[in-house]
Amino acid sequence: MKIVFFGTPKFAANILSYLFEKKVNIVALVTQPDVKKNGRENISETKKISSLYLDKTDVYQPEKASEPEFINEIKKYNADLFIVVAYGQILRQALLDVPKQGSINVHASLLPKYRGAAPIQHSILNGEKKTGITIQKLVRKMDAGPIILQKEIEIKEDMIFSELEEELCLMSKPLLLEVLEMYKKNDVPFVNQDESKVTFAHKITKEIREIDFENDAKKIYDQIRAFSLKPAAFCKVKIQDNQKELKIFEAKITDKNLKPREVIVEGSSVLVGCRDSSLEFIEVQLEGKKKMRASDFMRGAQGKISFL
Repeated sequence: MKIVFFGTPKFAANILSYLFEKKVNIVALVTQPDVKKNGRENISETKKISSLYLDKTDVYQPEKASEPEFINEIKKYNADLFIVVAYGQILRQALLDVPKQGSINVHASLLPKYRGAAPIQHSILNGEKKTGITIQKLVRKMDAGPIILQKEIEIKEDMIFSELEEELCLMSKPLLLEVLEMYKKNDVPFVNQDESKVTFAHKITKEIREIDFENDAKKIYDQIRAFSLKPAAFCKVKIQDNQKELKIFEAKITDKNLKPREVIVEGSSVLVGCRDSSLEFIEVQLEGKKKMRASDFMRGAQGKISFL
């Protein structure tokens, strides 16, 4: 089978590397353009992987993959299948229809739950006990195509985003190979999604990352887990007369009953009140500063701090 792979971040790069190792015939890679930020060029993670296999695949970085010019270019590969993993652009039907056997997508949720750009974060944010990987046929409507194969995984209570992402990536690799074998045998099951059970995982905004201490401790704890280690949940603090943002990378729920935003320091423990109990902040970062232990941060603030 001749395959064109669409993908950009680390999650996609790990899967692409696995496919290369398993001698899957990747004839071309399509990834997002490299971006310059703060004077540095951020190179696509899949492009980095492909540099190890330059004799096997061509690399494309179109601004818009669904433009007619690029569609005509990619047709020359006469691909059997497109594999799309966290590519970063919505693909039009004209592009999805190019390969002989259509296009498939690796999605990090148990569809039809959490269609959209950030399924892993939203699964943790909403306190889900399980999630999984879905491999589906791609259609024009976002993440709405028939399901080919799914596998479930438990979300442990203390699991943060990066840990869950890694486990889902590991699980997706053999699952994708299994689907490719189905295509080789022309024996691919397609199960339509139940539209009555659809939920969405929209892009992460700054607003959804901001902590409100009027919420229950569990809700805030899940918020911290969902965005750790990057971009991180944050709260606003006031140090003397200056308002700053404080990122929270690690915390745990305690049974200490404090009022919302009330802060006490017990030895090396920093406790902050929520609606029903409190959280112990463990690792934090004040804007413009380095990461540090919460106890060191409070010591440096010398008591002239309030949580907003």
